[in-house]
Amino acid sequence: MSTINYTAAWVPDDDPHRDWDDAARLAVAWVLEQAGREGATPLLVTPHQSQWNAGVESITWFAGAYPATTPRSGRERAGSGQGPVLVYVPDVDTLQLAVRYARGSALAVVETVSTPLIGWAMEAKAINLLTGEVTPDTRSDSQRELLERVHSYGNNGWTRGFGREQTLRALRGIYERDGLTKDVILGAMAAKGHNGKAVDRLGEVLDTLA
Repeated sequence: MSTINYTAAWVPDDDPHRDWDDAARLAVAWVLEQAGREGATPLLVTPHQSQWNAGVESITWFAGAYPATTPRSGRERAGSGQGPVLVYVPDVDTLQLAVRYARGSALAVVETVSTPLIGWAMEAKAINLLTGEVTPDTRSDSQRELLERVHSYGNNGWTRGFGREQTLRALRGIYERDGLTKDVILGAMAAKGHNGKAVDRLGEVLDTLA
């Protein structure tokens, strides 16, 4: 069952030579287009406030022109109402904050390789802003069903116990076959609402299967 309640787009961090401002400009343009369609005020979300003035001109401009917030900011900093959200180089918890603000609207993500989000992009049917196409979902029906089971097993955050053990049993012999990679699994769990600590613990579970 999908938990996606926003229109999604992203700029994958798939080229080490791509300038961060080039990536951010694509996301800024898309979010502003969505905001214009909705008649809403867009919002910037970043992991740290220092990123608003870290040399990426389009992010600095956006932070000056529109409300901006971080996981450590108070909600009042984000202004009132809902609208399109630009989340820049998020970790999982920053992504979850952006998702909450984007509910019923739109979300654009500028990915960083330190938090791969291909699984999120598949789950969210995110438009790849580099190509203009929806991100291909390479998962089979059986893999999607398996990920739903992993999601349900993670209701305690994959701490030690039943859920963790069931996840190990479910993935043993299947993990890393036919494209079911760590990035796909962890990104899908982020899309399904699991927080950063839970996703990290699931990553530890997957590492035992590698």
